Amino acid sequence: MPELRVRRDDLGVCELAAGESLRARLAEGEAQLVVERFSLSANNITYAVKGEELGYWALFPAPPGWGVIPAWGYARVVASRSPAASEGHRLFGLVPMGTYFTASPAAHPLGFVDAASHREELSRVYNHYLRVDGEGDETSLVMRPLFTTSVLLDLMLAGEGFRGAETVVLTSASSKTAYGLAHLLGKRRVQTIGLTSAARVAWVESLGLYDTVLAYDELREPLATGTAALVDLAGHRALLRRLHELLGGRLKWSILVGFTHHEAEADEAPLPAPAPEFFFAPDEIARRGRELGQQYATAWEHFAPVAERTMHIERISDGNQLVRLYHDLLRGNADPGAGYVVSLGDP
Repeated sequence: MPELRVRRDDLGVCELAAGESLRARLAEGEAQLVVERFSLSANNITYAVKGEELGYWALFPAPPGWGVIPAWGYARVVASRSPAASEGHRLFGLVPMGTYFTASPAAHPLGFVDAASHREELSRVYNHYLRVDGEGDETSLVMRPLFTTSVLLDLMLAGEGFRGAETVVLTSASSKTAYGLAHLLGKRRVQTIGLTSAARVAWVESLGLYDTVLAYDELREPLATGTAALVDLAGHRALLRRLHELLGGRLKWSILVGFTHHEAEADEAPLPAPAPEFFFAPDEIARRGRELGQQYATAWEHFAPVAERTMHIERISDGNQLVRLYHDLLRGNADPGAGYVVSLGDP
């Protein structure tokens, strides 16, 4: 069965390799799942860029030098020798960009936790598989991991009073995580400035979610009146430096979230204060505990109509299409209005 693998040292090199097949025998405590559908976005590029540092490559082991980028998806148990996973159950969690994978399920009231030894060092968030009723909704499949980050950022910003910032500046404003956050900040009546490529300015403006939309090549003083917080989803060091310089002493908080512009040249020189802080969603999820579920549900109730209005589902059904989409995402050329759902076959 096909599986997308990438070179860890050169993310532009990928291949469709033979992945796991349906197994005739499982060891005690194992379960095999078939990947029914998974979503793909710039978020997956961040997983690849941070694969070594944050351990994402450990989720689905691959031959030396290669990596399997994890994706959020729906998977169904097709065989089990674990009391924690019953055949036929459908779950939501991280899956390989392939067809089958084997887990070592441990009991969890909402599904199971994959307790495989190669996952021991990872955040529990990445090892949770949650039971899904019915077939599973595709809009939720695409938006749930992205909007969860939006909600966490909104709660973190508001929880600290925005550190005195009156405006929030967001890079990669066309990304779903960014405009999900812009929606939430709008509910709080916080001013937002969305930064994007010149080619996407009109589309981002059409969302109606940002107070101001600017192209990267339009940046000039004063970028914002009053104090500001910066939420960077681009990961472009030169852009980050430019924004720190433009905002100067008015910048109260700088938060690094994503790496949609992963190919930017390295720039290790210190940035003007404040020092950027890396946002890691699993830490925030663990800190907020069970209250997050209701907070997400309430936020999603208001955002779901926005997601339906701003996004169309685009389905990918074969490996060659998947490779083309991966390269488009890597280069920043994918359609920002599309929610990509991939299914490589359900035997």
